Amino acid sequence: MLAWPLCLVLGGVGCSDTPTAPTESAEAAITSPQTLTYTGALGPGGSASRSFTAQVRGTATASLANISPPTALVVGLGIPRGDGLNCLLARSSPASDGSAAAVTANVDVGTFCTQVYAPPTASTVTFTVTLVYP
Repeated sequence: MLAWPLCLVLGGVGCSDTPTAPTESAEAAITSPQTLTYTGALGPGGSASRSFTAQVRGTATASLANISPPTALVVGLGIPRGDGLNCLLARSSPASDGSAAAVTANVDVGTFCTQVYAPPTASTVTFTVTLVYP
């Protein structure tokens, strides 16, 4: 019973029965897409992986470039293994003879990873990965 007279005294502030829409959604506050670039070096049969967290649903793309010396590396996208080492790849793409390669996958909100790996016959090779993700 006291609420109605209190609304009259305060000029009706906050006493409306009509809900108001939020001015900004949680997804709008997230900067997307995000870009991560990293370089690495692999020995014969080696691999390197990085985890990333997608904060909204969307498309993730890992691009492999600057392979030196030219070597048939593979780049992939997947989810981190339970032991925290490497990735369980869902998609992969080879870079034959040092050419650039890219792999794309749709992702939900969560933690994912990208991995680059070299064949057992490779010499030590350097590379750059650019990852664009939501």
